[in-house]
Order: sequence, then structure tokens, then C-alpha cells
Amino acid sequence: MLDSIRNEINNYKKFEECITKIFKEAEYETVSNVALEQDKGDIDIVAKKDEKKYCVEVKYAQITEKAIHQICTIAEENDMYPILVTAQIIDKKRRDYYQERYSNLVMIDISNLLYAVRENSQLRNELISTLSYSVEDIEPLKGAIEINSLQHDNYTESLIREMELCKSGRPMARKYEELCQKLLQNVLFDDLVLWKEQQKANGELHRFDLLCRIKDGNQKTFWSILERYFNSKYVVFEFKNYNDAVTQKEIYTTEKYLYSKALRSVGIMIAANGYEENARWAAKGCLRENGKLILLLETKDLIEMNRLKEEQEDPSEYLQNKLDELLLELEK
Repeated sequence: MLDSIRNEINNYKKFEECITKIFKEAEYETVSNVALEQDKGDIDIVAKKDEKKYCVEVKYAQITEKAIHQICTIAEENDMYPILVTAQIIDKKRRDYYQERYSNLVMIDISNLLYAVRENSQLRNELISTLSYSVEDIEPLKGAIEINSLQHDNYTESLIREMELCKSGRPMARKYEELCQKLLQNVLFDDLVLWKEQQKANGELHRFDLLCRIKDGNQKTFWSILERYFNSKYVVFEFKNYNDAVTQKEIYTTEKYLYSKALRSVGIMIAANGYEENARWAAKGCLRENGKLILLLETKDLIEMNRLKEEQEDPSEYLQNKLDELLLELEK
């Protein structure tokens, strides 16, 4: 229960950070978490553009009339215009109702946000990755905020170029981790949420690189198999920028992070220089003997998944093929 609450708070913080970036890209000056006088709380974002100041309230969960009334009151008392931004859909009936009662209120829901970032791959991926649900069936609709600046470079290709220039070895280990996460987020933003880095497992003994949660309602075959047959709602990612091939030792260390009662039975490892044969046998042993799945990928696989995404293909099918190969090769 506590973990669920922490995860929701983490998603909200990332969502609010993303909203600040969207306003900045739309050429607003922004200040976050502005304290009000006389301990009357704070404003999530104060935005300024064309000599007008806006009081921006960010809501990750469903909005209430109490919250709307509060933000409109704060805006009026501080000579600002109220803006409500929500990660949910505001249907026409509710939008008309609030607009009639609060005529100065500007409402921006997830469909408006998706429209605003439609030509900015980096921001779009970041926005969607903060959501606990899939946006596959949500139509982007023009709203009160627009990003006019066009991307002059292809985000995916720029990430791939950075990764290809990243040398293996300890000095570039952190950079490799960052690039792996960005490339993963670029292709799996609509499948996974949370994206928590450097998480501890078993007290202080072990630390894995990245933890993600499968989004609710994800019907894609690969993720459905993980949830149904491996009883895993969470996926652990490990990044190995070693000069040499990964050994069985690293596989057994990763296995310690996997714990079925925590709905965490699946790990995906990405290695710069491949795996020793013993490491591959160790991964099969973890699956055969303990039911823990560790998929072994290389940097080239991650790059290929990003190229598939650029070609409008589903990268999760690439992961499904890797899983098929592993299961077909598994012996008693």
C-alpha cells in the first residue's frame, strides 16, 4: 500500500515537471511551487507570457469543483488568470459546466497536452511515461497551449548517435545508463510507467538500475504474458557497460532483485559487449528452477527497437520474439 502511494506521488512529481517543460517550450516564463503569503499554501506553477500572469494548478488524479474554486480564488486574489492542467480527460459536459461557473478558467486536459507535444518526441515520450494508463485511444485535441518551435533534429537518431559514441568501461557507465533509459523510454513510454532509477533491494545489499511498472490495461502480448504467466507487474532493468562480456555472476546478482511476492519476477539486462555462454545458461537456469525471467539484450537490440519504432512498428513484438527464442531453447 505504501509503495503504491509512493509510486503515485512519484508519477505526479514527474507529471508536474513535464508540464513545466511544456509551458517553457510554449514560451512562457515559469516559476514552480510559489508560496503564497500568510501560509495560504502554494501555486504549482506561475507562468508569464505577453505581460499576463497565470496561476497553474496541476492535477494528476480526477479534478474536483473544490480544487477549481480554490485555484480561481487564488488567481483572482493575486491578479492572475487561472489554468487547470489535468492528466485526465475532461468530457464536454463537465467542461461546459465549469466554464459556465468559472468563466476565466482555462482547462487543459490530457488530449490538449498530447496535441501540444505532438511534434516534440522527447516531451511526448516524457509526458506519456508519467501516465498510469495507455493513451492509444485518446485523440489529441487542440487546446489553450501550443508549442510553436519545431524540432530541428530527429530525437531518436540523436539518441542512437550518442549511444554509438558511448565507449564501454567504468568511466562512461553512468552515461550508458542514462542513454539506455532514454532509449527505452523512447520506445516503451506507452507500455510502462514509474521509471524509478537506482532502487535498493534487500535493504542496502543490492541496487538495481531501473524499475518500471506495466501500465494498467496493457493488452499487448508480451506484457500480458509477463503479468499473467510470470505474475509480474514490475520489470527490473539492469545496464552493463562492461569492457568484457557479462558473466554468470551478474546474472545471479540480478536474480536476487527478483521477488515474486513483490510482483517483480522479470528482469531485462542490456549489455554493451554481450554475454558469456555461462551467463546465458545461468539465465535459463533461473527461469527453469525458480520461474524468474531474465531477458538478455545487447545495445544493438535497444537500437534496433528504436529503429522499429521510427518505422511505426511495435518494439514490444521484438521483445516477444526474444522471449519466444528463450522459451523454445529451454530444456528440462
